Amino acid sequence: MVSLVDSGLGEFLIPVFIFILIYAIIFSVLRKSKFLGDDTNINAVVAFVLSALFAIVPGVMEFISIIAPWFVVMVIVAFSILLVFMFGGVKGDTIESIFKNSTVYWTIIMLSIIILIGGLTSVYGPLLVGGTPAEQGPGSSIHRAIFNAKVLTTVIVLIIFAFAVRLLSFESLRES
Repeated sequence: MVSLVDSGLGEFLIPVFIFILIYAIIFSVLRKSKFLGDDTNINAVVAFVLSALFAIVPGVMEFISIIAPWFVVMVIVAFSILLVFMFGGVKGDTIESIFKNSTVYWTIIMLSIIILIGGLTSVYGPLLVGGTPAEQGPGSSIHRAIFNAKVLTTVIVLIIFAFAVRLLSFESLRES
């Protein structure tokens, strides 16, 4: 017996769901920020057009389908941790004060950047690595040196260390 997953229906519906996800996120951000005013119709049209552009650009739908599950997992883990603390008797004001701490939101930002970089390299990495012809010359050598996996990993680790040192130094200045 063929299930819905095996029938190939998912390959047709995933782009539709991603389009709806992008539309909902853009529309809600436009409504919340009031960037284009309070008019719902303008916000809806702009969100629809931007979602259509996301659907047209090659690789963007694949990028969204790679990073969306990771962000969902990150949110579920955060909610689970919050529920454990709330079942333990921690009040909402205490949790709110914890999230106002710069270390917490910088950690969330760094995890988000890692997820985004992972998605970008998964989708566009082969294009960057194989983007130049296999000819000899300085351009090809520079391209291979910059887009080497070890070089990119070292750059990412150095950026993470820079954020960690910055956060640790600010925490030590506040305590003194």
